Amino acid sequence: MTDFDVIVLGGGGAGYTSAFELSRGGMKVLLTEPKGVLGGNCLYEGCIPSKTYWHGSHFLDSSKRLSFLKTEVSFSKLVDWKDQVQERRFKQHSEELRTYNNVTFIPKEGEVIDKNHVKIEDKTYSTKYIVIATGAYPYIPEGFEGGITTHELLMPGTKVRELPEKLAIIGGGYIGVEMASIFAKLGSKVTLFGARILPETSKEVQDLLEKTLNSLGVEIVKERCAGLKLENEKKSVFTTNGKRGEFDEALIATGRRPNTALIHGISLGKKGEIETTHGMKTMIDNVYAPGDVNGKYMLFHVAVLEGWITAQNILEGNREVVQMDYNAVPFAVYSTPQVAWTGMWKEDAIKKGYDVETRRFNLAQDARDQIEGFDEGWIEIVIERGSQRILGAQVIGEDADMLIGELALAVGERLTTYDIARLSQPHPTPLEELTLLMRKATKINTP
Repeated sequence: MTDFDVIVLGGGGAGYTSAFELSRGGMKVLLTEPKGVLGGNCLYEGCIPSKTYWHGSHFLDSSKRLSFLKTEVSFSKLVDWKDQVQERRFKQHSEELRTYNNVTFIPKEGEVIDKNHVKIEDKTYSTKYIVIATGAYPYIPEGFEGGITTHELLMPGTKVRELPEKLAIIGGGYIGVEMASIFAKLGSKVTLFGARILPETSKEVQDLLEKTLNSLGVEIVKERCAGLKLENEKKSVFTTNGKRGEFDEALIATGRRPNTALIHGISLGKKGEIETTHGMKTMIDNVYAPGDVNGKYMLFHVAVLEGWITAQNILEGNREVVQMDYNAVPFAVYSTPQVAWTGMWKEDAIKKGYDVETRRFNLAQDARDQIEGFDEGWIEIVIERGSQRILGAQVIGEDADMLIGELALAVGERLTTYDIARLSQPHPTPLEELTLLMRKATKINTP
């Protein structure tokens, strides 16, 4: 007789989704989370607080584009609002947790002893299944310990409540690019250190982002960073070419690493990740690992889906009935402009042997974007020529984060241009342009 049917380690998107779904399926669940609150890094120091800052900076962007608007944003009050949003969502999660009578929550860290036992402080619990959803932490390279990460910048009650006059950002990935866009618009003098800007995207997109960041006053230094030192109460950044400036604050945005320090008996990958199947199983048959801890895609919405898949497969008698389709994952970067994509880029599809065509719509021609003053960017669809199946899509511009959802559905469900062409979309929205592109009978030449 075991203490629980399932023990879930981690209260982020993967963890609480797994726990709640398993509870609905009639299983007795123990859920642990050392933060003491649900929501994971997304709510504590990631998606929610960063997008709250983005929302504030976006008003300033609008006021520059539309002459009839005059907007001021108080950074300290924006931080207060960020704290309120976080607290409100923590409360929502706590209220939801109380609705599950067969979920026991312990606000502590769990240690996996073996495939059937988890230790929490001085007590060991037995279980039939273990779900490791311990997430990831910001990675700080040696020599950069003097900087801050998104943890210090975005956590509830953060001490960073005044806008840094001069801000260094180390790393040109999506966190670095987003924070550079946000803080430059809020008024910081930003220097972004990164050999490449958003390397997952095409050169065309990278060039556009670089141009836009420059227009916001961001200096981009394409040199390898060597370290960070505290000098004269300032933070000096050094590259392989020497000292490159003194800053009030330095944000280290060099990626994340899986939290696996207290996981025993499971082999780990090169970056400490737990390797899983697409059904979220580890090398141990009754142990699953959804979310950032598996190192596949460190995105909250992916973690939630992986958590749901984990629960379904456990409820199906430990059979991998449901699997992740990583090709249909939507990516959204809240840069200026926004960048979103799903499925294959044109170059990827060609490399895989597909005969493809692309169709593009310039958002300068879209009514909604003209109304709002954000009319740069484009929508591009990658299509298999014969079958007309939608293989991938990219959206560069306003509301890219919303538009990419429908396109991810199209990719995931293997829809064709005809399937989307026969839809009626709300007017005036850029969604109309998706159907317009699908109704085109011939290829549109793109730059």
